[in-house]
Amino acid sequence: MAAARIPRLRLQNLLILFLVYLLVIGIPLAITLYAGHILAKLLGPNWWLAPGFFFVVLAVLAPWVYLGYHRWAKERQLGEERRYYHSLTMAASGMARIKDMQTLCRLIVYVVNHSVKLTHTGLFIYEPKEQRYVLRSVRHKNFMPDEMTVDQDDPLITFMKRRRDLILLSELRRASIPRRMDEEGKLIEWSQGWMRKLEAKLIVPSFSQDTLLGFLVLGQKRSGENYTNTDLAIFSGLGNQATLAIENAIYFEQLRTSEAYMIQSEKLASIGQLASGMAHEIHNPLTIISGEAQLYLEQSKGQNAKADEVMQSVIEECQRAADITRRILRFAKPAPPDMVAVDLRSAIEETLVLAGYQVRMEKVQRAITLPEGLPKVRGNQNQLQEVVLNLILNACQAMGDGGRLTLTARSLGSQVELLVSDSGPGIPPHRLRKVFEPFFTTKTTGTGLGLFVSQRIVQAHGGTIEVTSEEGRGTCFIIRLPVFQPQEMAGVAAN
Repeated sequence: MAAARIPRLRLQNLLILFLVYLLVIGIPLAITLYAGHILAKLLGPNWWLAPGFFFVVLAVLAPWVYLGYHRWAKERQLGEERRYYHSLTMAASGMARIKDMQTLCRLIVYVVNHSVKLTHTGLFIYEPKEQRYVLRSVRHKNFMPDEMTVDQDDPLITFMKRRRDLILLSELRRASIPRRMDEEGKLIEWSQGWMRKLEAKLIVPSFSQDTLLGFLVLGQKRSGENYTNTDLAIFSGLGNQATLAIENAIYFEQLRTSEAYMIQSEKLASIGQLASGMAHEIHNPLTIISGEAQLYLEQSKGQNAKADEVMQSVIEECQRAADITRRILRFAKPAPPDMVAVDLRSAIEETLVLAGYQVRMEKVQRAITLPEGLPKVRGNQNQLQEVVLNLILNACQAMGDGGRLTLTARSLGSQVELLVSDSGPGIPPHRLRKVFEPFFTTKTTGTGLGLFVSQRIVQAHGGTIEVTSEEGRGTCFIIRLPVFQPQEMAGVAAN
């Protein structure tokens, strides 16, 4: 175990001390054993004074040799500390210039782990949407898995917020003896267990006023040395610098998201206007073609059965195409701000017509269950159609070449529930919680705004939208919308 290892410097000191005194005893002993008879011939009966002299000289020199080595080793250690202190200081000064959060996290973890030479290092950052601390970067993943998280109400987080300082495992061990049964004692026990599980020796929190933005988890030094007071002072300063850098990265991340959202919104608005104009331009030639075909059919009806059949087919297809353009125009029209009684069954049927081409292209089988007498919902038909259309298109694209699309609606008393499910590959758990985030997409050509906008629309209608998925078994979106109440209907009629 890492905790049981003898520090390398201490082991070296013990070995050097052993070697020095081995020489002090070994050299005179070797002289006595292997050169005693020679010395006896040369020096007579007092020959033993020679090895005794060597023993005294070596015994006097030994402490000086050992102290000299110890001084050299200490200076080397201090030089190593100055080196990584300089590296951490340089890294800290450059942190504030990094605007990308993931790049910043990787830099902090790499510099700390490489400079201090640790067994492993990980950085957790708070994610407000998930209300948990997520491991954003890690060195040596065998100690900490990539997708590790810590809930914001975890006892470890509570302990960090109360302590507001570095957490050293050795201090926790001393604090837990004797065992305390109060709340503080339980938090210490929990934090100690959490650190032992990850073989962590030090936790460096980053606070912005009363907010814990994140924390750095450090393993054992590879040398086996304990963290010194100098180390703790360095990491305390690094934590303060990291706080400023993380705040800066969060700010630029929010700014970049806002700018991208505004740009994408402008693009979508332009595309909507373009689609509306194109639908209008297409509708006029269709009217002319249909009229000419009807005129020809009236003038030559009965003369050629095949020609009559072709003209009738042209008229029907023109009418179908014109119906689609009318639906596109109605769909692209800006939504009125008021909420009215919406026939969800009719809205879904119209949406299925709009999505018909995509469904056919992807060879998707449909299973539609929309019962008669479904209560009307309170909402805006165009916006609700946008939500349903987005879910249908996403399902078709997810299934690829073939699959089964299921739409089911039912009354739940004060709500109407709509389920849109597919038989696609499903969504991995680590991506499932991100599907409603803006600009999150798994498609190379996707904008990542469809589900985000859909969620906003449903919430604005006083409803909810949820998603369940199982890899290999498909995905299901569940929408619940409030039923339009009679008194609301009366109010609309009065207006």
